Amino acid sequence: MSEEQDFFDRILAEAPNARRASQGVLIESGNVLLHLTGVIKHSDLEGLSDDASFYASFCSREDIERIKKPKVLSDFLLQIRAEAIVDNPRLIRVFRKRKGNKKDWSLDEYYKSKFKESIYLKSLSKGNQKKLEKIPAGSAYLDNVNATCMKTVSGNIIAISESLENYLYFMNIFFYGDDFGLDQADTFSAYLIAQRIMAGHESYDFDLDSRGELPTHFEDFLQSLTNLQYQFILGHEYAHHLLGHLNDSRLFKEDLSIMLNAYQGDMKIQHYKYSHKLEYDADWHAIKNIKGNSLYKGDIANAAFLTLMYFETSRLILDYTNPMRGSIHSSHPSPTDRILKLRSRLNNKRGFSREQLENNIEYLTKYTDHFLKEYLAFNFDSFEKYGSVYLPNYKKKLLLDRVEF
Repeated sequence: MSEEQDFFDRILAEAPNARRASQGVLIESGNVLLHLTGVIKHSDLEGLSDDASFYASFCSREDIERIKKPKVLSDFLLQIRAEAIVDNPRLIRVFRKRKGNKKDWSLDEYYKSKFKESIYLKSLSKGNQKKLEKIPAGSAYLDNVNATCMKTVSGNIIAISESLENYLYFMNIFFYGDDFGLDQADTFSAYLIAQRIMAGHESYDFDLDSRGELPTHFEDFLQSLTNLQYQFILGHEYAHHLLGHLNDSRLFKEDLSIMLNAYQGDMKIQHYKYSHKLEYDADWHAIKNIKGNSLYKGDIANAAFLTLMYFETSRLILDYTNPMRGSIHSSHPSPTDRILKLRSRLNNKRGFSREQLENNIEYLTKYTDHFLKEYLAFNFDSFEKYGSVYLPNYKKKLLLDRVEF
């Protein structure tokens, strides 16, 4: 038995109001609910900064040393990843779940093992691979459903929001669910989950509380497609680098709290914003830069089209829920404009035809218009309520937070 488990067993035996939780124990006292999720030894943190204990449940000692005193470029991406988690109790629980019982766990190694860059990078010319190989890139739990290029004192890093990956996954369930025999109630719920993710209302706990266990053949398809969409987004950010778009005149300085959910620190970040032309060019070169693999090029093109079509639905919903958004996103052309521009620059044999795209855009626009008029207009409060939505035919029981997950 581990020391941690022994500690929890003693609390359960000695505290009258203690009960076992999915992680650790819960202790109730009046109106207070105390959740003890783990044990951290002071000896393991000896010589580290006073706040090291906040990171210890999801970082190794080496991670913490690099986060507190970043020296090389990859340390800054690790720092962003850690700061996204440290002030968010739910994300700490997510990463404790990811960590499991691994004694050699490292946040940095976890993200390295999950990074989906290799397929895309290997598809580029040797020269472009060399230009990009030293740019740290990958996922982080950014609050914004987006990808961004940030400038640090040591150079540029690329972060792709894990929420963006979740958003695409559920939009793919919605878009292809009928082809795989899903009930309309499930495809609607998938659409609702995706839009709640985009708007920031869906709980970031998919590792803890799955929204539904889908058939294996559909799940395999979804993972493959979402991965291709991730490759396009990564390729888009890489294209900005290769095209020389990272001019300091395009830098914007903001509080890191703008990008990280629940972050309470005072760090500043600098990230790039681009003109419409530069966005069009990055879309095109994300596909154009792929060498010698026509099939993969076509797959990435379709992944790009789907991603941008989904973004168009969310643009319509966010404009409805927040009419004052206005100029906030004026630096980006509309997703539909990006689709049509990209279609005009691609080989006609590659990717969805213009007719297919127009039909899909029309379908998604009508579906979203119906969603706004028939659902959101009457369910605004529930749409904006923080929590979880399930796929009704694949997860019928509402689980109790902290006790069952």
